[in-house]
Amino acid sequence: MNQAFIMQQFLDESAEEVKNNYPIEQDDSFTPDQIEAILEHKKLIEKKISKNNSVLRGLETFFWGISSYSLCKWLILNLGTSGISLSVALAIVINQIVNRDCLDEFNLNRLDGRWETTGMQKLFKFLFGILASGFVAWSSIGHFIGMVSDSRVTYSLLNNSVQEFNSYSKEQKNEAMEGFVEGCLVTAVIVLIVKAKS
Repeated sequence: MNQAFIMQQFLDESAEEVKNNYPIEQDDSFTPDQIEAILEHKKLIEKKISKNNSVLRGLETFFWGISSYSLCKWLILNLGTSGISLSVALAIVINQIVNRDCLDEFNLNRLDGRWETTGMQKLFKFLFGILASGFVAWSSIGHFIGMVSDSRVTYSLLNNSVQEFNSYSKEQKNEAMEGFVEGCLVTAVIVLIVKAKS
């Protein structure tokens, strides 16, 4: 056991001597001019990549903008006033998708046994925007469901009234129509008198 330790120590010392005797020179096959040209070329490529990323980002923003406008217009045209709040929520969500740079800037690192974070403010802003848009979307969907329910009740009442009217005999229909016309005339006369007095 002792002999193995002495042998290992001897080998380590001889390897250290060989290392110290070997001449250390920087092995670089590029001249300083070539290194400068490489660095300039690297800068040009990074600039080109940055420009291409900006163009792609602009195209993505344009696409999301057109999509947002089209969807909001469709919602308002099909749902009426109840589609306004839903389209606002949709626009907020799409805006959060476009402005998601905060996710790239957020970093969680462990240094010296402690966790350090960067970009928390932008992350909180992003999450708050998502929560706000979710709340607006939730309330607008609830409003839309309520409107659909009210429309069904109104349609049912009108349908029952029409069926009831159709079940009347001819004389009862004529009497009902005369009563309706007389009621309209009385209402119009009252409105005109009130307007004339004021």
